[in-house]
Amino acid sequence: MVSINVDNTIEKLESMNAKKILLQLPDGLKPHVFDYFTRLSEKFSVIISSDPFYGACDVGNMEVYKDVDCIVQLGHSIIPNINYPKPVIFEEYRNEKKITIDDSVFEMLKEKGHKTIGLVSSIQYVERMYDVREKLEKMGFRALIGRQDRRMKYPGQVLGCNFSAAHSISQEADCFVVVSTGKFHGIGVQLSTEKDVFILDLNEMRLVPMQDETDRFLKRRYARLSRSLDARKFCVVVDTKVGQYRKKLAETVAKQVRDAGKQAVLVTANDIRPSDYENMMCDAVIFTGCPRVPIDEQDKFAMPILTPPEFQSLFGIKKPGRYVMDEIVSVDPQF
Repeated sequence: MVSINVDNTIEKLESMNAKKILLQLPDGLKPHVFDYFTRLSEKFSVIISSDPFYGACDVGNMEVYKDVDCIVQLGHSIIPNINYPKPVIFEEYRNEKKITIDDSVFEMLKEKGHKTIGLVSSIQYVERMYDVREKLEKMGFRALIGRQDRRMKYPGQVLGCNFSAAHSISQEADCFVVVSTGKFHGIGVQLSTEKDVFILDLNEMRLVPMQDETDRFLKRRYARLSRSLDARKFCVVVDTKVGQYRKKLAETVAKQVRDAGKQAVLVTANDIRPSDYENMMCDAVIFTGCPRVPIDEQDKFAMPILTPPEFQSLFGIKKPGRYVMDEIVSVDPQF
């Protein structure tokens, strides 16, 4: 069961004397948009953002939020080190279903000889992560919950762009259990720590090893990256979203492109559209915004789209070695 307390949202808005609000809903909650709108509209002037958004790093375009008193974003937790342009209420939603896990679910960990288990989770399963820790400790394992950095709100929390909680205990943990439904989190933790990683699927109540999925990811990714070796013209993209704005990094990468004897132009974008780069006739794109975009959206692009670490590794700017995930620790100020 997943829930959000709308009464709690209304109470917060009233305490701020808010009149006009912008409401952001993730795709999973959009089927309930009429319910939320009806309740909030009883007391406030509400406009719904239909644009997709990436999470707490993305509160929309200034043209939309400039006339509102507050932004209400459902489903995500605040990123503490972002300077938001407007007051934002983040109403997290959590999986509140109590779980009962049979010992056999974790038998695989014993078979592999793992004794110290690192635990991380996506925001929806933070409470369930503590249930898992209790279960593992009763079974005789040592269970550690990772420490968050300044971008994360909760211990053990991971995002698609930040695995600091896993880094913090990677020297102590024999392996990691990721309490989440998303494979990307598991792949990210495995690539970031080089440890065995398992997704704990609470829907099917089973432990899923991520090694094969990670190997397939790397095979696909390296095949894409190899197409960049002959590229001459690069678009280096600065994402203008408040929680993805890394202009200084983009400027550094653009200089590295030129130092490598290639051409680079610096481009700003709030939404990355493949047609824009086809019209610019570039050979490759380096995207400094959300690290998931080059991975999740690659098939939409006619040319390779790289993360900064991918470019730096491919062209020898950083010492070649294991694949390095692009992670966002902090962003540049915009205001």
